[in-house]
Amino acid sequence: MQPFVAAADPERFILVARRVEDGRFLFAQWGDWPHPTMISTLPPSEHEGFVEGIESLLRGRMHVRVVGTPQLATERVAVRMAHPRGGGPMLGWLQPVAVEVSGEPAPDALIEAVAALRLDEALETLATDVERAAFRAGAEAFGAFRYQA
Repeated sequence: MQPFVAAADPERFILVARRVEDGRFLFAQWGDWPHPTMISTLPPSEHEGFVEGIESLLRGRMHVRVVGTPQLATERVAVRMAHPRGGGPMLGWLQPVAVEVSGEPAPDALIEAVAALRLDEALETLATDVERAAFRAGAEAFGAFRYQA
């Protein structure tokens, strides 16, 4: 089990969810944004727990279940974000979390759809360099690039 992460700089977990049934990555599609995107969240509280917090979020948002233990990627991605306890934009971090999931995804009421994309499709479809960097770091935690030249 991985420890609770507390950082002085603002940080959000960004979930790189891969379905075990077919190896596709799951992305939220919002009604007001045309591109698939990963779900992000504040790190779970100490009381909720790392695994439990990730499981609860994915079960609630996409109706999939977590298989195994989510893994923090070795790289974080720098990004401008508001501090979670107020204040203006500042340097923050996206911490990719590689999560294997199972089940047929179904969006909650706030997500328009769930896109299931292959690795190459995801890299072509994500809208920003920051998202692609976070996705690559999370996918690398699965070893997704290990056998590519």
